[in-house]
Amino acid sequence: MRLEGKVAIITGAASGIGRATAIRFAEEGASVIIADINDEGGQTVEQEIRDAGGEATFVHTDVGNENDLRNMIQAAIDNYGGLDVLHNNAYWTEAKPLDDTTVENWQRTLDITLRPAFLATKMAVPHLRARGGGVVLHTGSIQSVVGFPSFIAYQAAKGGILSLTRAQALELAEDNIRVIAILPGATNTPAVGIDDPDSIDELVAKIPMGRLAEPEELANTAVFLASDEAPYITGTSILVDGGYGAQ
Repeated sequence: MRLEGKVAIITGAASGIGRATAIRFAEEGASVIIADINDEGGQTVEQEIRDAGGEATFVHTDVGNENDLRNMIQAAIDNYGGLDVLHNNAYWTEAKPLDDTTVENWQRTLDITLRPAFLATKMAVPHLRARGGGVVLHTGSIQSVVGFPSFIAYQAAKGGILSLTRAQALELAEDNIRVIAILPGATNTPAVGIDDPDSIDELVAKIPMGRLAEPEELANTAVFLASDEAPYITGTSILVDGGYGAQ
């Protein structure tokens, strides 16, 4: 098992890509902290993992709340004795064009999508150092590198993830802490088409591989990057987008 003996925190793990990643990490031997604001969904994922013979603990976490982030980190230490992998995956968006983007919309998007990638990592670093190194994964987006209309705040936050990844990787390399961004394309989760369900077919038509990604495909990417199979990968990003960004 590629993550045997490792302890991982995954935010936004109650559904979608986060849920799939939590399940795959546990299948690969990791003990997983499922961090999410969705209590019912998080508890369900915890039970799924435990029923399959894995180890997981749900921790109610609003990533916009500094105390919740601190409690999330501490839960890994208290329950499993350390921390090896932090996966900052949670986000929030309400798609708006420039003219309709309020200051409140802008700030909430950054507070949930970008700020925790800085703050949770800062909190996690002492514990990663104590283990002799570790991995920080950030979930960016195809929108980190390709423009879409009507996602002003979201694209600013996801673009910031790339710069943050590079900066953190350079500062933490000497501690054997790797920092990588995963950039999903359109993925088959409830969030796709949430504002306009009829747009999904139009979106798929623009993807060279002709389909949405499955959450498990992003989870498999995260497993590889978090494992000892990727010891020389840091400070970069990987697109998992069916070729969309190559156009």
